[in-house]
Amino acid sequence: MKKHLLFNFGFNLQYAKMLTADIPEDQMADQPGNIPNHAAWVIGHLATTLDYLGASFGLEPACPEKWGALVGNGSTPTSDRSQYPDKETLIAALENAHSRISEAIASADDDLFTSDSPEGIRAYFPTIGDFAMFVCTSHAATHLGQLSAWRRAKGLPSVMG
Repeated sequence: MKKHLLFNFGFNLQYAKMLTADIPEDQMADQPGNIPNHAAWVIGHLATTLDYLGASFGLEPACPEKWGALVGNGSTPTSDRSQYPDKETLIAALENAHSRISEAIASADDDLFTSDSPEGIRAYFPTIGDFAMFVCTSHAATHLGQLSAWRRAKGLPSVMG
């Protein structure tokens, strides 16, 4: 299972990088057609969510604490570009989060994946394995789909052909 999870997780990182590669820095927080979840928010959100997952593997958060209010669960994206880190910082944070989580998943004892997930999410994801699978695949794919739609609203081309 780990091999398949890590493959798809790695694919999501590459897809995120493809989706953001040609976005100019000054347009990262644009909200075309009233699409709220812009590129800066999506990339930051994915990185901070991986920090939250990382706690299940004993990892300390890597994203700045202030990112939680800016891009965390329940935050409201704003078109004020100055509120968000620059594109390079956001992509680096996502790459770092992917590296840390990939390493944690690969080296974790299989028993960890059957352990109870954090209490606040246990009703949705009973085990750490369920939580990890969701965050690394479904959650990321949902937000990357939003980013793909955002690109189309901005008139940018598809990155997958």
